[in-house]
Amino acid sequence: MFTHQTDNHVYFVQSLERIQEILNLSNKFEIRNLLLSLFVISWVSIANMSLKVLKFFLFKKWGSSKGEFKNVVVYTVGIVGDNVVMLPALAALRRRYKQAKITVITNCQIWDRQGAIGVLEPSVYKDSLIVLNEDPVQRRGLRLWVDGTKFEETQCDLFVNLSPFGNRGRIGAVVREMIFAKKLGAKHAIGFRMSTYSRKGIFNKVQYRFVKNEPRRSREILKELGLKPVENEDLLPHDEAAKESILKKINRDGRDNRPIIVINPGAKFESKCWPPEYFAETAKWIYQEYHSNVIVTGTAPEKEIAERIVRSSGDFVTNLAGRTTIQELIELLRISRSCVTNDTGTMHIAAMVKTRTVGIFSARYSPSHWLPKGSNIISIFSLPECRDCYKEQCDTVECLKSVRVENVVKALDKMFIDKDESYNG
Repeated sequence: MFTHQTDNHVYFVQSLERIQEILNLSNKFEIRNLLLSLFVISWVSIANMSLKVLKFFLFKKWGSSKGEFKNVVVYTVGIVGDNVVMLPALAALRRRYKQAKITVITNCQIWDRQGAIGVLEPSVYKDSLIVLNEDPVQRRGLRLWVDGTKFEETQCDLFVNLSPFGNRGRIGAVVREMIFAKKLGAKHAIGFRMSTYSRKGIFNKVQYRFVKNEPRRSREILKELGLKPVENEDLLPHDEAAKESILKKINRDGRDNRPIIVINPGAKFESKCWPPEYFAETAKWIYQEYHSNVIVTGTAPEKEIAERIVRSSGDFVTNLAGRTTIQELIELLRISRSCVTNDTGTMHIAAMVKTRTVGIFSARYSPSHWLPKGSNIISIFSLPECRDCYKEQCDTVECLKSVRVENVVKALDKMFIDKDESYNG
């Protein structure tokens, strides 16, 4: 397993265990942090005990691991990456409960719902999809209210909660999710568990010890059903029309046999974005070293960033930001030789379809939180003093600027050599 540290304190890792080891070694022992950790442990224990008591009164106590269910509801929160990493759990439920109707309810909150629809609508592992733009349980004064008109045709014997709010320490949100399951008529329900304490600020430096890795978190949840997520498989649908469309967009006419390498410079938050000029330098290197067809991807709001990269790199890069559907992006990554991306949904799609990928992580929170699964991914991060800031915007992004272009291209070289596919032109 490739692990490397550079002189400028940049780490290259492929395993969650190695990241956790690095984090533990890099943090100085402080009595204050020890006391904060003990508080979180105590709080989580009390919170989970309280949730167990509530679950005892709301749902049936026994038989969920051996039962046969006619109607299963899977609840998620998020858009692209959040729903991609949920697919292994969804596939396991589909294969176990072959005759059940599986309904996925996903809450996109304030984000563009098209990402979630693009991931989930074509999936063969569900029968029905409901997309929300707000929490299903709303507070009205002292009363919690569910808009029943949105769920009139939704029946539920088993409710599987894959929402990340318990992993973020938001006990109020988890209680509302439990109430939502009850309102849907669920007889059995799983996935209501706290991992940490939600208050940011003084607890930032110890959160990495408690927050679970999202791509692997469903392993713990499905244990309640005696199941394991379906991992190490490409669970995203294949679409020949989308593949043909993306080939046309990158001007493949049968004569261009250059390998395709994707770079994805955007992310949900600015504090997760490697500088565009670094991406431009990387694109130049890829083009010169691998004689590749370099494609920039991203959402419509990221067009400007992508265009800056095209101009700075010498106009040989193809800009597809805002010009692909989710399915076209999936097919593009399937036919690509490699991908260089920030920590975002594109990274998790690349992991799922087994494209060799370099994922660049900020240190706004622990890189262990979203480290993807798969042997074809090298994750790069630095650990400056200002790490664990939890900022959505940052003027300096020191943690990302510490990751140099030479670090990224070294990771690409290492990946290609390991796979015996270094390109000689």
